[in-house]
Amino acid sequence: MPSATGTTSTKTTRRPIRTLVLVTVAGAAATAASAGLGLGSGPTKTAQADPGDTVLPIGSSQLVQSEDLVSIEVPLDTAKVILNRNDDFSSCLGEGNPWTAVLQGADKPVTVSWTSRRNANQGLTESIAQAKTPAEARSYAKTLVAEAIGGCQGSKSDWDFHYGKTTSSPVGTGTATWALSYTGDSKRADGGVIVFSKGNNFGIMHVTGTWAPAGQTMESLAKVAVGRLA
Repeated sequence: MPSATGTTSTKTTRRPIRTLVLVTVAGAAATAASAGLGLGSGPTKTAQADPGDTVLPIGSSQLVQSEDLVSIEVPLDTAKVILNRNDDFSSCLGEGNPWTAVLQGADKPVTVSWTSRRNANQGLTESIAQAKTPAEARSYAKTLVAEAIGGCQGSKSDWDFHYGKTTSSPVGTGTATWALSYTGDSKRADGGVIVFSKGNNFGIMHVTGTWAPAGQTMESLAKVAVGRLA
């Protein structure tokens, strides 16, 4: 994967999940079906699908859904989706590092922000995108692990938060890597980050707040995130 832009030496401050504007694109959810048309006086021929063409367009249906959160008892109830988001997306990377700068050559992602009407300190933001090949998707995911997790691991005095050790696991035909987040010198996790990929698709999820036990919640979110990818 192309290298990411460098991080600054200034203090990295975790930013709260932003309020995103719901964006709709006319016809974006439509499914295209094609049929061959006969030419001249010959018989009409029906177009046949290429058996190797199994990549589906990425879309909001491949983001984590409300029923997924209910199934793992994560009480978030308000979602806002934005298409082609390309602003800062990682607390670890800091300001001035948008998606296409960190993941050079990648398409802009589809993003959802989940929040809670009962607890303003709980939420998650998930961004997913599609690569040209599974190998490219894995490469983008590797960069996200290195830059958006590894860059903020370990306890350092000039950060107001840090990530703990990473855990990686296969999930069906996909894979996920996640780490818990800690504020200051606290030993209690208050969120985390997950990087995942499956086939041509990949993504990242930032979690704010915890639902005990934190490690189990992150693993469950990792599984549903990978499961949603086509």
